Amino acid sequence: MADSARAAALRALLQVEENAGYSNIVLDKALKASVLTGRDRALAAAIFYGVLEKRLSLDYFLQPCLRDPGKRPEAPVWEAMRCGAYQLLYMDRVPDRAAVNETVEAVKAVGRGKYAGLVNGVLRGLLRGKPGLALPQGDSPRAWAVRYSVPEPLIRLWMGAYGRAAAGRLLEAFQGKAGLYVRVNPLKTTGAALREGLAGQGIACTLLEAPAGAALLENSGPPAALPQFAQGKFHVQDLSAQWVCQVVSPQLGEAVCDCCAAPGGKSFTLAQMMGGTGTVYALDLYKGRVGLIREGARRLALPNIQAQAHDALQGFEGFPLFDRVLCDVPCSGFGVIRRKPEIRYKGLDSLRGLPDLQYGILCKAAEALKPGGLLVYATCTLNPAENGQVAGRFLEENPGFSPQAFSLPGVRREVQEPGHMLTMLPFSGASDGFFAAAFRKKG
Repeated sequence: MADSARAAALRALLQVEENAGYSNIVLDKALKASVLTGRDRALAAAIFYGVLEKRLSLDYFLQPCLRDPGKRPEAPVWEAMRCGAYQLLYMDRVPDRAAVNETVEAVKAVGRGKYAGLVNGVLRGLLRGKPGLALPQGDSPRAWAVRYSVPEPLIRLWMGAYGRAAAGRLLEAFQGKAGLYVRVNPLKTTGAALREGLAGQGIACTLLEAPAGAALLENSGPPAALPQFAQGKFHVQDLSAQWVCQVVSPQLGEAVCDCCAAPGGKSFTLAQMMGGTGTVYALDLYKGRVGLIREGARRLALPNIQAQAHDALQGFEGFPLFDRVLCDVPCSGFGVIRRKPEIRYKGLDSLRGLPDLQYGILCKAAEALKPGGLLVYATCTLNPAENGQVAGRFLEENPGFSPQAFSLPGVRREVQEPGHMLTMLPFSGASDGFFAAAFRKKG
């Protein structure tokens, strides 16, 4: 028997939790493997992402409904209860009866039929108490954790790094939906032409004053399904990532390295900024991801991208010295919570090894620069240990480099830090949370 929308969502959620999979990849695989109709696919996606985004809030409401509130049932059963609770509390168009009954059937579909009565009882108890339910108010870390479904340790990290007011604004910002930003390919079209073509399809395309080539799409549906995408007239890239490329600021004819490049968005933008001249070495550790970069470069008609598998920690022997290197290193990803909601639940202790990895990549990249070359360090996280502390350590231990101050005309400096560093917050004129630092190799 084929999975229902609820069962498909439940299976995908269990895959994320058990195997630490990325939500977008897990859901895409689950939906491709299903035989769901378009409407049921949309329902499955809504439940899947809703449960990820509201996990701590759902647990807060479900816990008192258990016979023993201190003892949760096994993971598949508890995850099913979250799915049912999300429908009952946050999906007004789903009838209560359907939310309960279909969740019970989903539990059976994942082999936990003996718990069907328990799931039914807990969800009906939640439904009876629904009129009196309320999330905790106030601005304590505990209240925020439940209200915004962000773990308390991460909230305290942000409060210590950016202050209570900014932490509150961050939590509010991450509740909203991330905008769909794209980069217009100037080698194929103009912003005005792209806007006009999309308007004919009922899609709003707002061209931004800065950074050059950035645009915001609305009502587009999946951008990869648009003919303009297939024609290579744009690629999807968040606004913050486009600002990082402005920090790199490549020039015509240069040799530029994007040493952790996949899936290739920054490499594409850098190559376009160079007008198709010079060479952008788009490197990544994994061959499969390099294939994605090559595919994108062909679609966008970027002949100056040279994509290949390479481990940045092994150095850059065999490559020419670079004019500029971008180190957009692996990170905890706390700046992209709106796009990958499961990231917020990462335990901070599990991230302790990241700064050393990031620093190692940065130092190897520094060796590959020409005298006078520019080195840019970037992450998509909001964690000082991975950001300013790595950048500060680099300057202390590498006297052959000096800080390179920069400014971005559309981004406000909300965090006090040296002029060669910038933390981009979602409400600062950026979109995702990002960090960038720039260093100049002394001649």
